[in-house]
Amino acid sequence: MTDPHDLSGGANRKAETPSEPASWNERQAADPALAARFLYRWAGQFSAALVRIRGRFDGDLDQYLLYLVFVLQEISSSGNVAGRTRGLNALSLSEITQIPRETARRKLLSLARAGYLRRDEEGLYYLGDAYGVDEVLNELKPLWDIVKQER
Repeated sequence: MTDPHDLSGGANRKAETPSEPASWNERQAADPALAARFLYRWAGQFSAALVRIRGRFDGDLDQYLLYLVFVLQEISSSGNVAGRTRGLNALSLSEITQIPRETARRKLLSLARAGYLRRDEEGLYYLGDAYGVDEVLNELKPLWDIVKQER
């Protein structure tokens, strides 16, 4: 079973050829200037994305982290035959994100009020309609574009 929180590409990741450096340290040693330019560009785009995301979530990046768990779950279950994701509760999300349970619970309620999540009668949370997977991916697209350029 694949880990829904693994963003490395898992089984779909491009296999490296023997001529390619296998690790970041080897890549950096092979061309330190290229590695530095890549990190500079990527970190700049990452910082810009965090600023935009922070603004969307009223300065609360923990809310975004909780929300991102639902986005990743939606992406990982998109190939699911049933087409349904299972709901998550505050305890599960607290364990996944390492945010204290009571804090996670308060933030989840806030996300539900804003429409980012929806809550069922059993207290389970699901991805809402206020900010969809496509919007999240578009927000992070500049990071992917930089990685693609380096391949």
